[in-house]
Amino acid sequence: MTESLSMQLSGFASIYLLLLIVGAIFKKCHIQQTKFLLLASLQMTVQLIIAGYVLLYIFKYPSPIFTCTYLALMIGFAIHRALNKNKWLNNKFKWITILSILLSGAFIVGFMMIAVIQKDIFTPQYIIPISGMLVSAIMNGSTLALKAFRESMDGQRNRIEVLMNIGTPPQEIVHPFVNQAMETALLPTLNNMVGMGIVSLPGMMTGQILAGALPNEAVLYQITIMIANSTAVSLVAFATLYFGCRTLWNDRYQITIPSAK
Repeated sequence: MTESLSMQLSGFASIYLLLLIVGAIFKKCHIQQTKFLLLASLQMTVQLIIAGYVLLYIFKYPSPIFTCTYLALMIGFAIHRALNKNKWLNNKFKWITILSILLSGAFIVGFMMIAVIQKDIFTPQYIIPISGMLVSAIMNGSTLALKAFRESMDGQRNRIEVLMNIGTPPQEIVHPFVNQAMETALLPTLNNMVGMGIVSLPGMMTGQILAGALPNEAVLYQITIMIANSTAVSLVAFATLYFGCRTLWNDRYQITIPSAK
């Protein structure tokens, strides 16, 4: 076992040699991100190693307290990233974003555990990896939706001002931007769904196969995760933008057009 582990670690260490290729491409193309690449790789490595040992302890000594604490940290980080990437949000919009992430995550994860997997909701071997995949999708979906919404409105600033001047209701002005941003947020997930099994084998399915699971069993888990992902992104994008956009106009129907800060 020690020899096997040593071989695995030596093979793992060799993967960092590929960063030399990325660094060479950066240098050739005059991309000033080599330092960020190294720091990001180091941070990712440290975070995942720590997470591995923490999960090893949680799986060995399962407790609802440990499980809930890990999930809270996971969701807290997702909320922080979504807000940090969209600093233009006003206070009400921020709280709507936070509640949308929390409620969307709670609903989808709860549905997966109770209706689909049918395991105890505090079983760490199931809820933590499933929550990780779904919360990641929710974080990316909300961030992308908000970014697309802000950029599309900012790019159509003159048109919006003209529509306001002729008395167009704020809902009619803003909702097309909401719909467009939702479509932008969903496209990556939909494209992944179309290409799975042909263009690529997704991460969860690949991991299960490498761990010894039968491919037909791994496929079922991957299908459920992808459908759950698309639902989670749809929910969080809709709730965040549909309710959040209403904070952009006042009682006199004057719209505050978001812009990057």
